[in-house]
Amino acid sequence: MLMEELGAPPKLMDERMGHEDGSVQARYTYVTPTMRERLMDGLTELWHTALAECRALCASSPVTVLDELLTASR
Repeated sequence: MLMEELGAPPKLMDERMGHEDGSVQARYTYVTPTMRERLMDGLTELWHTALAECRALCASSPVTVLDELLTASR
């Protein structure tokens, strides 16, 4: 699972483990807490980037929730 946590592509993991196809990897891999954390960090970063880009276009929004987010993230 360390290779997954390091972000290695599945094909590379198969090669590294000496497998021709993904059947063994598909059976024996699982989601780790580090994977979940990396996913959340990546999604959070994308969210903040999108919000900043939105704010750069217009500092406010007629949509109440978005306007509150734009205001809070200044």
